[in-house]
Amino acid sequence: MNNTTEQFYVMEYLPDDAGSPYFMDKEWSPELPDYDIFTAPPSATDFSPAYRLRASTTHLDGDFLVNDNLVSFDFLKLCDESQVRSIHIPVEVSLLKKKQPKKRYYLFFLLDYIEILDKEKSNYTISQDIESGLLNTPEARGLDKTYYDTIDLFIVRKELKNNLFFCQELSKPVCSKYFKERFEMFNLKGIAFKAIDENFKYDAWAGW
Repeated sequence: MNNTTEQFYVMEYLPDDAGSPYFMDKEWSPELPDYDIFTAPPSATDFSPAYRLRASTTHLDGDFLVNDNLVSFDFLKLCDESQVRSIHIPVEVSLLKKKQPKKRYYLFFLLDYIEILDKEKSNYTISQDIESGLLNTPEARGLDKTYYDTIDLFIVRKELKNNLFFCQELSKPVCSKYFKERFEMFNLKGIAFKAIDENFKYDAWAGW
């Protein structure tokens, strides 16, 4: 179902220390391959067919742990009905005090990496290479994508059909209004939705 609208949302992790930990150490077996999700999706052939994870928390019930690339089975079902392309691999999770989560979890990577900025209607500043002064773009420097310092007005281009994808400009998962509403209807947890609207601003150096 491609029930998309023109409203899109950045999906940011929302920890609560009650099933969505602020931080947890992770011990994977077998070890995960090297990958950089900020440039391109990993290759499915680099992964084992299943993993075991020892997590340093006593409670885990978040549905999309963005920073840990983990999703619940319920989140995966939502992705399936929303025609979201992904790599998903079953994970047997064990917690502290010999506990196990009630939910089934999967290692999860989005496959659709999309540029959504309407460059003619938006206001933005492209970053520059410090040494050469060239713009950090594929055209000027042969990079994988365009890198922005700021986006003060982010207008999403028309006719996007994807319900969940990795946004190239923001280097974060972004979803449609349809996906957000279904996430909330199913009472899934672990995500704060930030609307990409006239008040939305991006600063690559915020927090530094």
